[in-house]
Amino acid sequence: MHFDEYGDRSNPTIVFLHGANFVHTFGRQYPLSDRYHLVVPHITGYGKEAERVFIIDNVIDELIDLISSFGKKVTLVGFSLGAQIAFRLAAEHEGFFNGAVIVSPWLIKEEPFLSEVLNANRKQLSMLKNKAVCSFTGMMNGLPKDARKEFVNQMQKVSVETVDNVVKNGITLDSVPAFRDADIPVIAIAGAREQAVVTDSVRIMAERGKNCRCEIWKGAAHNIPPVYYKKFNALLCEFVDENTGAG
Repeated sequence: MHFDEYGDRSNPTIVFLHGANFVHTFGRQYPLSDRYHLVVPHITGYGKEAERVFIIDNVIDELIDLISSFGKKVTLVGFSLGAQIAFRLAAEHEGFFNGAVIVSPWLIKEEPFLSEVLNANRKQLSMLKNKAVCSFTGMMNGLPKDARKEFVNQMQKVSVETVDNVVKNGITLDSVPAFRDADIPVIAIAGAREQAVVTDSVRIMAERGKNCRCEIWKGAAHNIPPVYYKKFNALLCEFVDENTGAG
C-alpha cells in the first residue's frame, strides 16, 4: 500500500485515513508535521492505488501491515470512508493504537438510503471521468494546481467496482460488536448539518463505546477537516499529546 509521509519518525505518529476520492482530505492537517510524524495511506482503489479494486478485508490487512511496520502505537484519524475503516480498526485491532479520532462516519446503512448512495456515487464517478469537471471539483475542494492534475489522472483509474465496494463495505454499528469493549480513547465527531445517519452514528458510538465521547460541531457539514481545520487541529494536538505523553 502506497503512503505519503511527513515529519520526523521519532515524533508521535498520526495515521490519517482519507475519504473516498480525495487522498488529500487532510491537507490542512499536514502542517502538524512540525510536531508529529504523519502517515497518509492511499486507500486501495484511490490515489496511487487507483488501479486496484477496494476490498475491505484486504484494506484492513494492508493497513495493519503498514501500521505495524512503524514499531510503535499510533494515533488513528479517519474521515468519512476513512472514519468507517478507523471504527473497525479501533475495535478489532486496538493494540496498535493510542487512540482514534473518527470524523463523519456513516455506520447506519439501511435501504432505501443505501441504494440511493450507491446510485449517487456511480453518477459522481461518471462525472469525475470528465477531466474538466474533475479539475474543477479538485479546485473547489482546495487542491493546488499540481495536486489537481494528479487528482484528475488518478480519478480516471478509479473503477465502478471500487465505488460499489466502498458503499457496500459492511461496516456498521452492529457489524463491529467489539467496539463496545475497546479500551482506547475515541472521539467521534460529526457536523450538525450532516445527514442524520452520520450524526446518529457518532451519538450511538458514544453510547456504546465505554471509552468514546462524541461531539456535534455547530454549523459544520461534511467538511470538518478542511473547513474547520483550526479547531480540528487544536483538538488533534490535545488528543495526541494527552494519549502519548508528548505534551
